[in-house]
Amino acid sequence: MTDLRPTSTSSQGDEATDLLFAGPGEMRAICREFDWSTTSLGPVSTWSRSLCNSIRTIMAARCPAFLWVGPDLVQIFNDAYRPSLGEGDRHVQAVGAKGAVFWAEIWPIIGPQIAQVLAGGEATWNEDQLVPITRNGRVEDVYWTYGYSALFDDDGAIDGVLVLCQETTSRVLAEREQARLTEETARADRRAARILEQVGDEHLTMDADFRILSVNDSAVRNLGMPRETLIGRTHWDAFPASVGTAAETQYRRAMRNREETHFAHRYVGEGYDRHLEIDVYPTDDGGLALFWREVTARVQAEQALEEIGARYRTLLASIDTGFAILEVLYDGDKRANDYRFLEANASFSLQTGLQNVVGHTARAMVPDLERFWIDTYAAVAESGVPTRFQHGSDAMGRFFDVFALRIGDASEHRVAVLFSDISAARAAARERDRLIETLAVERAQLADVFRQTPAFIAVLEGPEHVFRLVNDAYYQLVGHRAMIGLPVFEALPEVRGQGFDVLLDGVLATGEPFIGQSVPVMLARTPGAPPEQRLVDLTYTPMTGVGGVPTGIIAHGVDVTEQALARREIERLLAESESARAEAIAANRAKAEFLAVMSHELRTPLNAIDGYAELMELGIRGPISDEQRVDLARIRKSQKHLLGLINGVLNYAQVEAGAVHYDLETVPLDEVLATCEALVTPQTRKHGLTLRRQPCDPSITVHADREKLQQIVLNLLSNAIKFTDGSGRIEMRWVRTQDSRGPVVQIKVADTGIGIASNQLARIFEPFVQVDAELTRTREGTGLGLAISRDLARGMGGELTAESTIGAGSTFTLSLRGGMGGAVGATLAADVRPSL
Repeated sequence: MTDLRPTSTSSQGDEATDLLFAGPGEMRAICREFDWSTTSLGPVSTWSRSLCNSIRTIMAARCPAFLWVGPDLVQIFNDAYRPSLGEGDRHVQAVGAKGAVFWAEIWPIIGPQIAQVLAGGEATWNEDQLVPITRNGRVEDVYWTYGYSALFDDDGAIDGVLVLCQETTSRVLAEREQARLTEETARADRRAARILEQVGDEHLTMDADFRILSVNDSAVRNLGMPRETLIGRTHWDAFPASVGTAAETQYRRAMRNREETHFAHRYVGEGYDRHLEIDVYPTDDGGLALFWREVTARVQAEQALEEIGARYRTLLASIDTGFAILEVLYDGDKRANDYRFLEANASFSLQTGLQNVVGHTARAMVPDLERFWIDTYAAVAESGVPTRFQHGSDAMGRFFDVFALRIGDASEHRVAVLFSDISAARAAARERDRLIETLAVERAQLADVFRQTPAFIAVLEGPEHVFRLVNDAYYQLVGHRAMIGLPVFEALPEVRGQGFDVLLDGVLATGEPFIGQSVPVMLARTPGAPPEQRLVDLTYTPMTGVGGVPTGIIAHGVDVTEQALARREIERLLAESESARAEAIAANRAKAEFLAVMSHELRTPLNAIDGYAELMELGIRGPISDEQRVDLARIRKSQKHLLGLINGVLNYAQVEAGAVHYDLETVPLDEVLATCEALVTPQTRKHGLTLRRQPCDPSITVHADREKLQQIVLNLLSNAIKFTDGSGRIEMRWVRTQDSRGPVVQIKVADTGIGIASNQLARIFEPFVQVDAELTRTREGTGLGLAISRDLARGMGGELTAESTIGAGSTFTLSLRGGMGGAVGATLAADVRPSL
């Protein structure tokens, strides 16, 4: 480093110098060693009395003080100013140096002020002035509060400048940071207020008299009361059932103590019975902000959980200062190893938690006390330099803000300490930082939700409806063009003249929202493309500012073009379907009339054939031969077969035409199966077949038409008999199961017959189908039985299915809804499957 001072002497200084700079302190010692005769001031013995008096004054002062003296403005300063020059030996270089040379980097700032003082003696004063200086090896931005005043010689002439100063860098930067955080918080509050109308919680604000100032849409909707009915009334007038409840106590306490509170409350009255979670926040205007969330369903299901804790803690308004006088103690090697408390005030115990310390040593009171405290107080006692610092003690579990200074003679080793426990303040600062970080995260999350929501959203501000916020869905709707900062009709010129200017102006003027469904709008979907019509479900919601005046609009909606076009197509198809349905009804009516005629016209002559054949067979028309009797028997058998075929066709036609009536009731399953068993037993014996029926609990019932159920089971048994060769087996069994709608009963008819190929199973329920043409010739039937049976099953709300293996047999399953009889929750019966 270049030495800017005149060269100092190596002697201890002359008597005048020693006398002027006598006393303790680092700067007095440096000044005593300096050869002042090398400066424009000359030897100390030649200095004026007024100059010497000024020097003695600043050297004894506890505040930073500085002198510029003589034509070269030679520098002299005290110990309090010394820290302003930073680390290293810059303070040594500054003593006796020329002001304009030593402070060359800042002389353009302070030079004119010094010249003003030297010229006319008028003092200057600057507060929080930015004066960058070189210290600690670099140029630092430093803020100062300082004043320049004239220094007069013995003849009253101005001989120099007196500087009283204080560095305020830490405070200025802290105040600026606080102002920035305050403004950031205010902006966040304003944005939060604009979206309160869109939150799901019910929100209202009250003044200091509990008069309702505002309510959001959620509150209006959930309370079922118009906004104008609530605003202006006190909370107690609007909700009289809250008077005398715990809610009133909470509200009044929050108002009185200006503290937020969170609680659960059941509100009963005015037709309400609601469980609420309530958040109460004091507002800056002396009122309260309330947030209600209805949790009735959750409370009824789980019991209301009291919301615990609060997000913020109230800091202590002030902390009393602790005071003590210490005597530093040394060991035999003259090394400080402890200190004794000589005096302590009442706040000492409050700040430290230690009791009755006077006369005791620190290590006796706190055995694990850190070495830092002993060394720091010893340095103050030995140097006489006051110090201020903040430091924590793990042994005491506290953090302190401390100012320590030596009192009395250096040989007494005494130190006075003023201190405060700032543990709570530090914890509060950490909590503040955490809350600020949390706020930043929440804002980022809100912005992410806004950006990614599938509905399009845009925020328009002012009478020109300028785009301020637009999400991805909105950009996609309008073709990803530049929008932010532009009025809506400048960003979207093709929209002009479509009536949206009237809608937007109306919402902003009246404060009333606009809600539209399938609103047509011509938009260019890509840059340069011609406009095309889109249909949107659209909402314009006003944003209000101070005083409730609308300041902007939130545009929110969904592009429903495809859905609307699809809905129109569905309506067209439905219209065509209704027309076809009317034609089908007319056709079914004609079919029913035809069936009624055919039922009479076909069955009457067939019955007559059988009647006359029977008369002839009985000999009423005269004696007949054995050969004639065989022919008459064949005639009657053919008549019965033909009548059966005709009945099958007519029955299927009735089912298909929907002309069958169902008399549904609770039918005991065992009765139906027993009846069917009795009716087919003669046939099974005739064909040499074995018939088994699984016993059924009398409580098992089905919801069915008894006659139709019996018809289906008999048809299944008849098919089993028809397609099972002699010595085969047929089984009737049942299974009770459960589905999402309740109990189900399955009736199974299984045989060991010829079986059905898997690729033919779906066809067997089609009318007039037999899967093998050969079967038509060997086994009688029209192929309508299974088709009729499945339609009857479906008509009763059930289903008929089949499983089969070629050469091993078939199993047909009729599934019906379980009846009301029996225990619904009973254990399901096992599926009994005897070996076939």
